[in-house]
Amino acid sequence: MKKYFLIGFVAALPLLIGSCNDGEGETVESSYFIPPIEEPAYSFSRNGSNNVDVLECEFVKEPIDRIYNSFLKKASIGNDVLLQDVMTIYTDYRDVVKPSQQVATSQIHAADAEKIRKDVLDMIYTSARIGGYKATENNIRTRPAEPGKTGYIGYNLGDVNIQFVDERGLAVAEAFKYMILGSIYIDKILNVHLDERFFESEEMRNKHENKEMPEGKNYTELEHHWDLAYGYYQFVQPLVRGEGLPALRGSEEKIRQAFVYGRIKLGIYDYKQVMEYLHIIRRELSRAIALRAVDYLIGANTLANIKEHVPNAFYFMAQGYGLIYAAQFLRKADGQPYISYAKANKLLNRLLQGKGFWDKDRLLKDVNSEGALENIAHEIAHIYGFDINEIRK
Repeated sequence: MKKYFLIGFVAALPLLIGSCNDGEGETVESSYFIPPIEEPAYSFSRNGSNNVDVLECEFVKEPIDRIYNSFLKKASIGNDVLLQDVMTIYTDYRDVVKPSQQVATSQIHAADAEKIRKDVLDMIYTSARIGGYKATENNIRTRPAEPGKTGYIGYNLGDVNIQFVDERGLAVAEAFKYMILGSIYIDKILNVHLDERFFESEEMRNKHENKEMPEGKNYTELEHHWDLAYGYYQFVQPLVRGEGLPALRGSEEKIRQAFVYGRIKLGIYDYKQVMEYLHIIRRELSRAIALRAVDYLIGANTLANIKEHVPNAFYFMAQGYGLIYAAQFLRKADGQPYISYAKANKLLNRLLQGKGFWDKDRLLKDVNSEGALENIAHEIAHIYGFDINEIRK
């Protein structure tokens, strides 16, 4: 059998060689592809049971979303009953989570916490004023906005994309949304749960290595801090994605990998690597939020709308306003904040000086002009260490 096989092979060899020669210089495509390496998911267990619990994050977000969608976005707080409804949601939601107590809870912002909480609350009261609460005039909510007067921005009151703005043209619902994103979600991620005092604590490390877990739970305290940071990050993640902003390409994946691999390293007690991944999260998330803020101020959509009809840009500029406020909660890799509460407010006051967002001429002045969008955007880019032209690529 072996002899016959050898003879057959030799006989066929010229045909094989000829076939190879006929195809010389051609690119041969195979139907076989090396399967991509699948990245590990953020999924962890102990003793066969899931030990990632981020339910707290949803409890915090649910009432905030309700305030934004049902009240502020519609400027519907027009009487005492509705204001009381909102305040009940904000201060005592279902006796489970009180959003008002989740604002600026980190140690690093303790000195300014009361002022920050007042700023957020003021957005709710301003929305009520826009909605006609205790107004001496009729039809406050239903009038078109104009410089120095609150009202709606849009062609008709029933438009889907309508915005309700204060006297300066600030779309209060959007400002509130991003102020909350900073003062709760980003603060929880970077300043509460991913704080060195937990991961460098010998006591916390020992409890983690000894598998000491809170009663009835399947996670250690260190695992839970890391998981909660990841849970709150899900609410910030859409701003990190590269859609519409090429400068952010790769940022979402870097942060996701840092969370996954950091949790893996935590499981094998490699605290040096855990801290390196923590620093990556700080650096990448801070850069992404600062880039988004600049894009909302001087991105193509904003500038095109300002030049065509300045109120059309109020939506984007309000988001930029909210993200500048949120920027005080961002943190350098070494743990230091990029800007203070006072610095954030100085930037915002420059942005809304004079006639506020109605002042088209000021907004469109050059980079050297106080209060111009280019002026403020360049300062933010300098603080966070990126080239302003990155958003224009």
